[in-house]
Amino acid sequence: MNGILVVNKSPGMTSRDVVNRVQRLTGIRKCGHAGTLDPLATGVLVVCMGQATRLVSYVQSMQKTYRAQFRFGITSDTDDIEGVVTPVANAVCPSEADLQAALLENMGEIDQVPPQYSAVKVKGQRAYKLAREGTKVELKARVVSIHRFDLLNYQSPDWEAIIECGSGTYIRSLGRDLGQKFGCGAVMTSLSREAIGQFSLGHAVSLEELEEGNWQDELLPPREATKGLLEFHCNSNQTENIKHGRAIRLSEISAKINITNEANQLAMIDPEGKLVAIAEIAHELKLAKPRIVFSD
Repeated sequence: MNGILVVNKSPGMTSRDVVNRVQRLTGIRKCGHAGTLDPLATGVLVVCMGQATRLVSYVQSMQKTYRAQFRFGITSDTDDIEGVVTPVANAVCPSEADLQAALLENMGEIDQVPPQYSAVKVKGQRAYKLAREGTKVELKARVVSIHRFDLLNYQSPDWEAIIECGSGTYIRSLGRDLGQKFGCGAVMTSLSREAIGQFSLGHAVSLEELEEGNWQDELLPPREATKGLLEFHCNSNQTENIKHGRAIRLSEISAKINITNEANQLAMIDPEGKLVAIAEIAHELKLAKPRIVFSD
């Protein structure tokens, strides 16, 4: 069985724990999650099942929305409240106006250094494993995209924000860097992922609900993972060609949809409305070549 489950992750569980539970209750061994959540975090965790596991990267690339809480006046080796917390002596928290201005400065593309306790690889090893061994490593800054960073509530030293961001953003690092900016330190105290693309918390189900035996009712079709791609609706002959790995001429496709020179992939939809393949657009060859093909 192929499809997508949108799970509302509980605190205290790793993302792998959630996948293990889904495997046990569905009996489907081929499962993978799109976008890791730390044990502290709750909210949307997209689990892809069967052939839909081949679409994990498409879900991971979608914009994410988080609701996070932070506390000034302390630091942590993990940049969140679950690490070794150290009070900052004589800490002076910023005013609400200064905090609002700082959030605006963090909009757009910014350079961000991942936390020491993160899944970033350093010479083939995960940074968090090295950190647990007491090895401090120099992690390189990466460019991440922040589309929204709104202050929801500020009762010093605690504050809450809503963040919309691109893939690869560490919310813990946002709080840490603001604490460094104001010289008072800051750690993340809670985190809820509200959405990944169109997969929202309002449509997510808990593991307890899934264990009631109705998990099939919550299964979404693989097509939901490719909402960011152009879609081409194939006729029966085109569908058969695609299933056998044969390319389709772009002239057949452009007769139905507009393909720009910037477009490089297409979601190929069969006459029943199911995702049959993802095709690479070879503009120079004037062909759409199936890259990922889904069997029935």
